[in-house]
Amino acid sequence: MELQKIKDLLVKYEAGETSLAQENQLRDYFKTNEVPENLKPYQLIFDFSEIENKKSYEREIQLPSNKQDNKYLWTAIAASVILVVGLFFFQNKPLEMSDSDLGTVQDKEEALQKSMEALKMVSEIMNEGKEDLIYLKEFNYTKNKFIKTK
Repeated sequence: MELQKIKDLLVKYEAGETSLAQENQLRDYFKTNEVPENLKPYQLIFDFSEIENKKSYEREIQLPSNKQDNKYLWTAIAASVILVVGLFFFQNKPLEMSDSDLGTVQDKEEALQKSMEALKMVSEIMNEGKEDLIYLKEFNYTKNKFIKTK
């Protein structure tokens, strides 16, 4: 009868449904040497847990001081003050726009030269993209050799 009760407690133990009192009953049972062969692995588990419970840590733990935290605190405060002061001074300037800020050119020759430079730059970028199309053309040519379409 007791063996069946222990097996029922082990099923509950594996499911995580035992109370501390029931786990203590299991520990007490497995302390005895009269354990059937099929329950020997459980005896090893409970023996190991009892050995580990007896171990203690004697060394004193040194916690780090808070001086480093204060350094970061003051750094954060200083950065916040600088940010607020900077935003205050730079946000109060009125925005003024003039013809020189818009990128406009009054001289016709200079405007023509700037336009030509811009068009040349766009043309170079387009030609770089066009060079990659050669690979696509070769791919389509090779694909059409193998795949016949009507």
